[in-house]
Amino acid sequence: MTKALTPTNRAALRALSRFFFLAWRNDHGGARVAARLILGMYNGTRFPFDLTDLRLLDGQMLEDAMALMLFDARIRLEVHDWLNKVYGRNDFGERFEHLAHMWKLKGKCKKEWLIKLEKFEPAVLFHEQQEGGAV
Repeated sequence: MTKALTPTNRAALRALSRFFFLAWRNDHGGARVAARLILGMYNGTRFPFDLTDLRLLDGQMLEDAMALMLFDARIRLEVHDWLNKVYGRNDFGERFEHLAHMWKLKGKCKKEWLIKLEKFEPAVLFHEQQEGGAV
């Protein structure tokens, strides 16, 4: 993208990164909501999101969810493409499919459809970087 990110968009990307890695690494209720929300943004037809699940989030996570929904409403890239851009990868689409399988979204993603992914543990997560990091 040639257009620089606004502070609001950068905050939303930090929230997206936080939600993805929360959902990828955890199995508690907040992680489930994070997974369902970003999967809904990834493909809302296959992974519908129940808005009443937002009631399960604490204050900061709710603010992050709202920022993410506003960011995604004026889409420039799909959520998985943003994460690809942020982390310099090209496999977040597949990672979202694995995420759907991990959260056992029945009938939505079958194990046999998944391709093997290389392990990915970034040294620094985008949402933990200092302000002004590259995107």
